[in-house]
Amino acid sequence: MTVPTYIVQSFYEQGRRLIADQPRKVNSEKAAIDGARRLVERKAGVVAFSVVYDVESEVTSEPVVLFKAGKLPPELVGE
Repeated sequence: MTVPTYIVQSFYEQGRRLIADQPRKVNSEKAAIDGARRLVERKAGVVAFSVVYDVESEVTSEPVVLFKAGKLPPELVGE
């Protein structure tokens, strides 16, 4: 059995560093994208992504970026 998970991760600036806020799980792809879009005005950067967790094998898929905007850590910029 696989379980899709949708996450919104925002970042704030502290000096010249980007700091990750607590990630938020949401119920759907649309909720992740809409939530990320709402945060764009208040945060330095934001990304919404999904992963699929396979309960039987306990393996999580690579993240799939659904939306991103603003300043992000280098590992998220190139996706």
